[in-house]
Amino acid sequence: MGKSSITAGQNILWEGGKVLVVLFILVFLMMWLSGFFISKVQPAPPLERSKPTRSTTQKVERRVFPVIIEQVGNLRAMVQAQVSSRIMSQVTEILVQAGDSVKGAEEKDGKGTLMARLDDRDIRAKLLEARSQVQVMERAMEAAGAKLGAAKSQRDAALANQEKTLADYKRYQNLYKQQAATGQQLGHARTQEEVAQANLTAARQEVHAAQSDIKRIQARIEQAKAAESSAGIMLSYTEIRAPFKGRVVRKMVDKGDMATPGQPLFFLEIPSRPELHAFVTDSLIPRLRIGQELEVRIDALNRSLRGKLREIVPQSDPSTRTVLAKVSLPPDLDLVNGLFGRLLVPSGEYEALVIPKAAVREAGQLSLVKVLDYEGYPQRRFVTLGKDHGDLVEILSGLKEGEEVVIP
Repeated sequence: MGKSSITAGQNILWEGGKVLVVLFILVFLMMWLSGFFISKVQPAPPLERSKPTRSTTQKVERRVFPVIIEQVGNLRAMVQAQVSSRIMSQVTEILVQAGDSVKGAEEKDGKGTLMARLDDRDIRAKLLEARSQVQVMERAMEAAGAKLGAAKSQRDAALANQEKTLADYKRYQNLYKQQAATGQQLGHARTQEEVAQANLTAARQEVHAAQSDIKRIQARIEQAKAAESSAGIMLSYTEIRAPFKGRVVRKMVDKGDMATPGQPLFFLEIPSRPELHAFVTDSLIPRLRIGQELEVRIDALNRSLRGKLREIVPQSDPSTRTVLAKVSLPPDLDLVNGLFGRLLVPSGEYEALVIPKAAVREAGQLSLVKVLDYEGYPQRRFVTLGKDHGDLVEILSGLKEGEEVVIP
């Protein structure tokens, strides 16, 4: 028993020694890895901050800007026209195409550009018939005039004869009273006077009849001339001419088609006088006035223009609660009819912090600026940008009013 107890105690001491050796080795490795056995260099004192270099700075400012509400619309020519026919006739010739320039009646010759011709055979036949009728009536007028002249001559002769026989009759009456003439001579003088009076009445009736014929012929001449004038006007309708100087934007008819009154044949516009037709919310109407200058944005051209409000149509669309506003724009060949545009309507004001665009640098999708700290040293800071205002840009977050940003 004593020998066994000694052996167990030796084993315990042996195991305990191994544990101590392992712990010693671990402590030694940790000290070696941490550099305990290597001489260390003492840390130097902190370096002094270099003085900030001089640079251009700008303070963050708070400014007031107008609240802008966008209203959409389309470009239109200020003057547009649908050229149509006034008569029903077949189109025999087309002389212009879409895109062609045309001249109006304001030109020196007083006639617009001939755009199309219609079939005029029936109208020309009516015109010739009316002219022939006028010529027939004019010849009849000449004959009636000659007849009236002869009737007047006969009337004048009958009047002279009646005056002579009346004077003879009065003379024989006096002679008969003086018993210087017989009753037979007096009766004969009275008969001559009565015949002369009857001839005068007949001559006057002939004159009246001739004058009536002339009036009737004159009325028929005027009727024939009116028919001639009407046929001439109808003939002019067979020539479709441009009403003003402009450009053909659409052709709606081809040769051989039947043109009817009111049917559009061509669409014309004056491209040098464009305007924006925008539908404005009726709540904005009190903020608009005729002649007001407004900004117009044309997305397709990436341009902004200044225009003047020319007209506000006094009628609201009950389904959209909008009113049509027309804004005149400066002449520009790039302003094609139908382009999409935005009308910028000012509606109140708002405040925003702004800095120069030149102070902003882009780092991927992030925006950053250099801001001077309280010691005057530039520090980088990320910011959130808003709208542009010329050379300035709004700052939504990241800066405070009065801070200074560095402008490279």
